[in-house]
Amino acid sequence: MPNTNGRNIGLLILSAVGFGLLPVAAAAESSSESIGPWGIEATYKGDKFDRCTITRKLDDDIVVTFVRTGDDLTLILESPNWKLERGQDYPVKMNLGSQSWDREVAAEVNSVSLVVEDGKFERGLKNSNSLNIVAAGATIRVPLDKSNEALERLEQCIEKNERAVQTNPFVAPARRP
Repeated sequence: MPNTNGRNIGLLILSAVGFGLLPVAAAAESSSESIGPWGIEATYKGDKFDRCTITRKLDDDIVVTFVRTGDDLTLILESPNWKLERGQDYPVKMNLGSQSWDREVAAEVNSVSLVVEDGKFERGLKNSNSLNIVAAGATIRVPLDKSNEALERLEQCIEKNERAVQTNPFVAPARRP
């Protein structure tokens, strides 16, 4: 008489693993949601978590994105209508309420980016009504309605997805130097 207990246990484990992975795979595929005008998304490269973003579209086909990777926050503005010099740094004045900062944004062909390194600036994003980016040729006004909730959700996205990688018992932990 063949031993079916081993096969049944194997099928049980395979079923548990298979069904356990289905929600994770589905979450990775449908890992976006909305808070007001902001879309929130977790992005993976292959099977590895890469970053979380919040995005909103403005008038004139301008898209505003805040990218969080671990501790780093980057602001990206892009438009298919822009023709910029890749690698060029453009001076801008960033206004949040009564506060302002003189910065330079790094350009790609149709986008600019700025790493947010000032905690006061980051807190201002949560508490102000709008962010004005004053460039040489125009001022871009970014309404910050629901930004407090969206930026908090951005933090939760990072914590959740980084923790998911760290707590996977089937993957060897990354070695740190």
